[in-house]
Amino acid sequence: MLNIEIDEKTVNSMLEKAINERVDELAKQKYFLTYSELSEYLNISKPIIEDRLIKNGLKYYKVGSKYLFKKSEVDEFLDDMTASMTATNNDLKFYQRIKKGNK
Repeated sequence: MLNIEIDEKTVNSMLEKAINERVDELAKQKYFLTYSELSEYLNISKPIIEDRLIKNGLKYYKVGSKYLFKKSEVDEFLDDMTASMTATNNDLKFYQRIKKGNK
């Protein structure tokens, strides 16, 4: 039988370090993304974002002449979009969001 003894102070120190690292990581995450950041995040070009995502209902916010995208809404939109795709029907080029009601 293996008997391991762990010092409570060491465990607390390790937990505190892990929590602080995660908090720092979360603090660095952006709430809004610019076009360039969104393009880099999704690894697709601005024209594809406009033609395939915005035209299908991806929300954006305009501040002056700048367009911003809420990261959580982008993730939710893409989750919704890809959930309706199959192995044979998975091309963004042909994706058309089904409009609900008067949207």
